[in-house]
Amino acid sequence: MRVSLIAVALLLAACQKAPANTPEGAFRAFNDALRRQDAKTAFSLLSEKSQALLTERSKALASGSKGAIRDEPALLTFLTPRRANPLVSISVASASEASALIEVKTCARPLDAAGTCPAGADVQERVAMVKEVQRWAVELPELVKP
Repeated sequence: MRVSLIAVALLLAACQKAPANTPEGAFRAFNDALRRQDAKTAFSLLSEKSQALLTERSKALASGSKGAIRDEPALLTFLTPRRANPLVSISVASASEASALIEVKTCARPLDAAGTCPAGADVQERVAMVKEVQRWAVELPELVKP
């Protein structure tokens, strides 16, 4: 009986870590990775196009630095001393089968004891998401060309 309970607990834990197959779930997983400062996971949740362009930039930066900077696109992109802002809400502004635009609200200050954002500290932005081979991915805005 004890082994069965442990197996069920492990299965539930594994299921909870997998990003949902929705634009909101994928962004939530991305934000969680940024808050944990898990640069490699955050990078893996980017669109293939964003990953390719950031990898290209990383190679150029590493090459130009003559070895002073290592070619590690995930770390160069996401490893910063500041953590991502707490996520307050996510909603879909528009969506199709291949892309979505989501409204993301974060809090520029720590959440209060009740888990809410202090008045005037919320920041709202739109984030582009793309559907790629059965998964939703974050498209970095500075990499999206009209």
